[in-house]
Amino acid sequence: MPLRLDAIKFNHDPNTVHNNAINIRRNGTTFVTVPEWRAGVSVNAEDSPAAYVKKETAGHTLTIQARFRWTSKPARVRIRAIDATIRGHGPSGCLGWLLRLFRALFGNVLGEVKARHVDFNGPGLSSWETFELRKTRLHKVGVGIRITSWRWQYRRKRGPWKDFDTSNHRIYVLLETPTAPWQQAPYASSNTQLPWTEVLDKACGWAFGAVDRDTAAGQITQMVYDLGHSVIEYDCPGGGSTRYAYPDFDCTAFLERIAGGPGRGQYVNCTDCATFVSTFANALGCDLWQSRMGWGFQLNPLLAIGSSTWQTACGWSGFSYHEIPWKDACGAADRVYDACLQVDGDADPTSAPHTPLLPANMVFGTPGSGDYRDKLSPSGNCDPQPSTRVRRSVF
Repeated sequence: MPLRLDAIKFNHDPNTVHNNAINIRRNGTTFVTVPEWRAGVSVNAEDSPAAYVKKETAGHTLTIQARFRWTSKPARVRIRAIDATIRGHGPSGCLGWLLRLFRALFGNVLGEVKARHVDFNGPGLSSWETFELRKTRLHKVGVGIRITSWRWQYRRKRGPWKDFDTSNHRIYVLLETPTAPWQQAPYASSNTQLPWTEVLDKACGWAFGAVDRDTAAGQITQMVYDLGHSVIEYDCPGGGSTRYAYPDFDCTAFLERIAGGPGRGQYVNCTDCATFVSTFANALGCDLWQSRMGWGFQLNPLLAIGSSTWQTACGWSGFSYHEIPWKDACGAADRVYDACLQVDGDADPTSAPHTPLLPANMVFGTPGSGDYRDKLSPSGNCDPQPSTRVRRSVF
């Protein structure tokens, strides 16, 4: 075979997110190098990660750049790549339906590489050639991780298409460009605030299928709260100390903890939970802050993360402050997400019986409004403190 695929760039222009993949890294220490796919190096899809945003790419043509190795005399050939997961019509009946459903949920979202001519002056590497993508499904699916598998083909003049290579890629589908603490510039290996794929691995799974910010943030709030069953719990023994998120967010330790390792231990507080939710949601393009309410207020009975007992957190009379993920200006009229606790969702949150309600996309509210504020506290001094809002850097 005179033609081989040498490399592919998905993020071929780090200064824009409209036509190509965004700037990413794997974690706090490892950078995602470009080209993301390299012959002999990228064996599995995980070896070739790329992240795309739905909002900013809408209405734009996606492109990649590819380079090829030619071993014959000068020639002009036509090159394309088709979806390697589709061969013929596939099975019919229930099996065929399940296969089509699987492809719709988890399959190729980048479609096909549109055919174009490439000129080779003789044996050796080609230049970086820009290809348009066609039949993309990026804007028809929700948040998630999908595998794109391409079967690369070429032909001379009007001859038959001939397979010459395959490539597999792990594609992250995000709602919008990630917001702070995540950055897109400077695009450098030293910038640890570029979105981490290790965070996207979790965030895309937790918010799988979400097509808007509120749904994504709500699903992540639920998943963080559910970690309380076995992974983390509210720090009653330590008096509610912050373990992961002060002054900055030890995201590396949190990822280690949810993967089954020690991290910084099982105990967390409201600052930790607010930072977990907002940082992972913002990696998908949500726009949450970590912000506080206070100061010194009583509590209604609640279910703290990791607890099955309705009580005023740890049996204390109240909180000196409480920190949560908050939208917009972090005021009374804005909406909140709280993975640290469940409140009583019925008409009387001060007494039993209790109806568990996880605050997700709830208006904070004013005294007597029946919103989040009333469900959390009977006190009149549980006030928003928007001057405290922050987005903690990750490390």
